[in-house]
Amino acid sequence: MRRLAALALLWSSACWVPVERGRQMEDRIRQLEAENAAMAKQIEEQRATVRERVQKADQKIAEVNATAHRTGADLSVNQDRLEESLKRLRGELEEEQHRLTQLEQGLAALRSDTEGRFAALKGAGALQDFEAKKKAEGLKRPTDKAAFFALAQKQEASGEKGVARELYEEYVKKWPTDPRAADAHFRLGEIAYGEKRYREAVLSYGKVAQDFPRSDKAPDALFRTAESMVQLGLRDDARAIFEDVVSRYPKSTAAQKAKSRLAEFSREKKKPPKK
Repeated sequence: MRRLAALALLWSSACWVPVERGRQMEDRIRQLEAENAAMAKQIEEQRATVRERVQKADQKIAEVNATAHRTGADLSVNQDRLEESLKRLRGELEEEQHRLTQLEQGLAALRSDTEGRFAALKGAGALQDFEAKKKAEGLKRPTDKAAFFALAQKQEASGEKGVARELYEEYVKKWPTDPRAADAHFRLGEIAYGEKRYREAVLSYGKVAQDFPRSDKAPDALFRTAESMVQLGLRDDARAIFEDVVSRYPKSTAAQKAKSRLAEFSREKKKPPKK
């Protein structure tokens, strides 16, 4: 019962982080959000001011042109003055339009950068996930299941594990009951384990053991679930799952490895405490 409770806790948790670190991270994210909002508001206000000045400059130019046209013949002495004013106003207009363009570019850069900055702040691997998602969006998805799965395998084999993760996750969403979904969940677990994302590994391995208990990947998935729990510091729960591997899949290679791990646990338990 305690084992099931521990698994349920891990599988239902969305944020497995130490409490204090989680609070600090949330404070930093809120601060960054506030700074970005303030910056965006400031740029918007500046942009509105510049637009207003551009409109006024346009209006003045129109007025000067009208005055020059109406009085130029009668007041030739003022012609040079009007032309000078027109030249100055046009220079001001060009300057304001240049500033407006810079503000527009600054605001666009701020918006495009915000998602990446948040991803970098929100934890280990989040920035890589963000970049992998962008890469995955550029790939053409096959409609055939086998071809889609092969594409994910190819990405993983080429070292693009983040892109492969995106594709495996898409696969299990599109074809959740397909036999290859068990393999996709297992590969997700392996990628997460390799990146030391042990909580995510438990979730992925657990899907194989739970939804595909007769899959040839189920024994290894259950064994790897226990290994992930060891890494999370849940050794008692890991021991119980190793025992489940031996009980449920006694003839599997995973069962032999689980027996070895249980023997290690027993030897460690017998060791006298260090003075």
